[in-house]
Amino acid sequence: MACLSGFAGSKGQGIPAAQAGVIQGLFSDPLGTRYWNAAAVGAPWIHHVRHLPQAPQTPSVQFSHPMGLAALTAFALSHNPASRVAFENLQAAAAGLGVADSGYLPSLILQSNAVRSESNTSAGFSIPVLNSDSTNLSLSYVLLDFGARAAQRDGALADIYINGFDNNSALQGVALSVTQDYYLLLGEQALVRAYQKTVAEDVASLDAAAIKQHSGLATVADVLQAKAALAQARANLISAAAQVRSDEGALAESCGLSAHETIPVVPLDTHVLPPLVTPALRALVYRARMDNPAIQSAAAQILADRATVRADQAAGMPTLSLGVSGGKRFQNGLFPSQNWSIGFTLRVPLFTGFKNSYQIAEARANTRSAQAALNEETQKIESTVFQDYQTIVGARSAAQAAQLAVRSAQASLQAIRAQYRVGLSTMLNLLTAEATLTTAEQTEIQDITTSYTQLANLADALGYIGLPHTLQDTEATHAHP
Repeated sequence: MACLSGFAGSKGQGIPAAQAGVIQGLFSDPLGTRYWNAAAVGAPWIHHVRHLPQAPQTPSVQFSHPMGLAALTAFALSHNPASRVAFENLQAAAAGLGVADSGYLPSLILQSNAVRSESNTSAGFSIPVLNSDSTNLSLSYVLLDFGARAAQRDGALADIYINGFDNNSALQGVALSVTQDYYLLLGEQALVRAYQKTVAEDVASLDAAAIKQHSGLATVADVLQAKAALAQARANLISAAAQVRSDEGALAESCGLSAHETIPVVPLDTHVLPPLVTPALRALVYRARMDNPAIQSAAAQILADRATVRADQAAGMPTLSLGVSGGKRFQNGLFPSQNWSIGFTLRVPLFTGFKNSYQIAEARANTRSAQAALNEETQKIESTVFQDYQTIVGARSAAQAAQLAVRSAQASLQAIRAQYRVGLSTMLNLLTAEATLTTAEQTEIQDITTSYTQLANLADALGYIGLPHTLQDTEATHAHP
């Protein structure tokens, strides 16, 4: 190749540079794999892949009646793709245990060879065609492996634990997503109803101002103020309606449906406060430590890494196996011949380039890392429980105060509207009272939905799949793996 390069670089002699490049390409990429590369750095990869699997079309579902949170969560758990992924991973882990258990059983192999051959001697004489057939049946069984199979089985069992807890975590994630999207949608729908009422009230105020101006009891400023307030209320209504459509799409996706699907839901009752969380904070933290699947999965990872340590230690130990075989050989012109054997095989690894030592050190480091990850996950869950608990208490108290504020704002608006009709109040006072009522209703809706959302977060941290009816008895509906 050096000579080719030299000739290619010379003018007027040897192989041209273009041909030399082709020859070099044949040696550097003889199988033509560069064909599958992108054209250049930064260029898209445009090769067509045949028979590429495609995701099935998302099903379309028509709900006959408004859905409550419990029914919607049950629907999502069986239709969200995340549930299917977690389920299949658990199935694979269970099959992995069968693979580990197979090491305790003997292996039986049947082998048969049929050969037809012909050859010539060195003197040029042809030897007749030779037909032969040999069939052999062999059995092997590991008698002693210093715990290698037991370690592999414990590792497979720990993998089942991990995937089982991950399955519960996935279900919790689906339920939490549905709950959050559900209450976001309910809150926006309640805001739409509040803005619709505000628009109706502003229309009535504008009509009253126009009548009073026509009769000389109000100025044009009152009419302009009423028009401005109505325009703002309509803008708020349009924005809230658009957010409702967006939240409907998010809820549909959480349920495993297309975003364009519309799910009818039970409207939010702003007169009902979220339930109280009666267990003490310390009791909630303890239950989260015991029952949260993320913590349990991190703990199961320690078992898996410990099993890996034992398996790596056993890999450096001797193994003793039993082997039994028997067979028969048929050859044309000769009587059948038989063979059999029985024996023991002792395998003693003397030196593997320190591979086993480093594997054991790596596995032990992974075990310590898994223990640190368990501590980290536990602290994170405990912090989540603490923060969600405080947020729920605060939001529920705020919602209770907001309910009083709404009732007070409603009474104030009624009084000021009556005063405005008889000329004892101004349009500015009337619009201020309407804005105060709208703000109070927004605050009430936000505090109630925040309470429910944080209650869902708390339930998720405690290990619930879905939002329970109450947190007064956490053993009644708790999802144990």
